Amino acid sequence: MPEPELEFRSDQQIAADFLSYLQSEFEDPVAYEVEPTRLTGGFDARLYRYKLVGQEPSVLRILRPAREAEELSHHQFVHQMLNQQGLKTPVIHRVCGDKSVLGGVFAVMDLVPGQPLIEQTPELHAKVLGESMATMHELDVRPIIESFRRAGVSDELFLSPGIDQRSLDFCEQKIPWASDLIGWLRDHLPLDGQDLAVIHGDYHGNNLMFENGSVSGVLDWAFRISDPASDLANTMNDYLVFVRQIDPTTSSHFWEQIVDGALKAYQAIRPLNHMRIKAFRVFHLLGALTVGAAAIGPEFMRKPESQREYLALIEQTTGLTLSPSA
Repeated sequence: MPEPELEFRSDQQIAADFLSYLQSEFEDPVAYEVEPTRLTGGFDARLYRYKLVGQEPSVLRILRPAREAEELSHHQFVHQMLNQQGLKTPVIHRVCGDKSVLGGVFAVMDLVPGQPLIEQTPELHAKVLGESMATMHELDVRPIIESFRRAGVSDELFLSPGIDQRSLDFCEQKIPWASDLIGWLRDHLPLDGQDLAVIHGDYHGNNLMFENGSVSGVLDWAFRISDPASDLANTMNDYLVFVRQIDPTTSSHFWEQIVDGALKAYQAIRPLNHMRIKAFRVFHLLGALTVGAAAIGPEFMRKPESQREYLALIEQTTGLTLSPSA
């Protein structure tokens, strides 16, 4: 039995393998009019735009090899439900849970019109990012939770207060050196479920499509119902930590300006306590530290210099001194 793949295949290999898959699925001849072109290179998924001869343009979404097929069926249901709530989310038409085809489970969905928000001016980027996230977090989650439960979906799959609590329990058992940090997180993380919102989980300018002055679609959901501070914290880590590690050519000041502008735009609509955001930033950085150390996260997270940076940021925020090698 072959070893499971740890990283995405090359873009060229994915294009060739996907065409072979399509040719095996359809009786009529299948050919590209436009070969798959990368739209984003997210941490947990890759999105490609492509067009078959005689068909409308579509998007191929491939999950990281470590992700499982059940997530795709879950995403299909989530996308349908979010569209019903007025969020512009692409319709998923086909899913494949066989990782041997493209190296990871994948889905085929509608192409959302527009250009990535990251291609707009920094000022517009920041304003739209903050305002659209705050508006999303204002949605009433009660009908969404009811829809999940009526469909027989367990709370454990989408309600993050319980998921976050189990993550802390796991870290406490498996990471002895983090006991003081776990204690700090238990004191500062809001795990009571009092403030719940629709959470994207990777809300940044590459996952927002922009057209005619507004957001035309939201891509690459890691959907949860959770504290809105968790979403903001993820976005801040994306811009201030992870994006810089992936793209060191762009100045840190550039990303800091976008985050500052986005926070101001967000807080003008939906004020949030800054300590809650800080606590979730630490929580997500601990996640990056642990998945990187376990060699199951993206390649850039596994680099020693990245791991040292996550640890330093955690210590700087919490005032703790941690010793992972102990």
